[in-house]
Amino acid sequence: MNCKTQPSLALAAEHPQKNDISYFREHGFVKVKNALAVESAELLHQHIQQQKDWNLVFNHNGQHQDLNARAVDGWTTKQKEDLSRIVHSQASNGFQYLYENIPVYDIYHSNLLPGHFFNQIIEFLNSAQTLNYFRTLLSEPNISFADAQITRFGAGHFLNTHDDNVAGKNRVAAFVINLTKEWRPNWGGALHLLDNHGQITNSFVPTFNEVNIFKIPVDHYVGCVSPFATQKRVSITGWLRTGDNPRK
Repeated sequence: MNCKTQPSLALAAEHPQKNDISYFREHGFVKVKNALAVESAELLHQHIQQQKDWNLVFNHNGQHQDLNARAVDGWTTKQKEDLSRIVHSQASNGFQYLYENIPVYDIYHSNLLPGHFFNQIIEFLNSAQTLNYFRTLLSEPNISFADAQITRFGAGHFLNTHDDNVAGKNRVAAFVINLTKEWRPNWGGALHLLDNHGQITNSFVPTFNEVNIFKIPVDHYVGCVSPFATQKRVSITGWLRTGDNPRK
């Protein structure tokens, strides 16, 4: 599939609303509804829904692990139980995650899928228009680039508490471009922000064409998706960063 034949991805507005700028300045987070042009949101949703190959990612003793999600589906019951035991053992008392992803930032900068639509996501996020939008919204003129991954949370998937503040990454804020339709709150999978006492201060329920942005560092987590959820929580997540892009 050639990127050049696809419509360009675009924001719904060139500049953020003044009330969104004020809200972020006061609270350190903001929900921007209908953030993408309607055609762009639908195009992203369409291509992601058609994607068959995903990584299943988790943490093992501090090291990020990638498995082929379709291969894992074909494992024996015992193999799946062993993986769950490894993941849940660490999750019970430390940092852990389990979800599916497509690392579009790495794919783009390593030129792994030339001409693929997914490359447009990184180009869109790093276009002058998009970066200027975020610079204005966050009052952060030094934002120089964005990285991103596509994430998909199904039943049993989760992301434990962390703050995104990784040394050397120069992350200013995290963003979530919501691309989930017809989600029910009791399916779980919400993004929760915490205060210094570990109490939930704000929650972002999966939705469609809404961008959630929050300042780094702040403790947050994605709640476990219920076993009875019949849909998957889909989004493009990433960070707005300062300094030189180490992959460019």
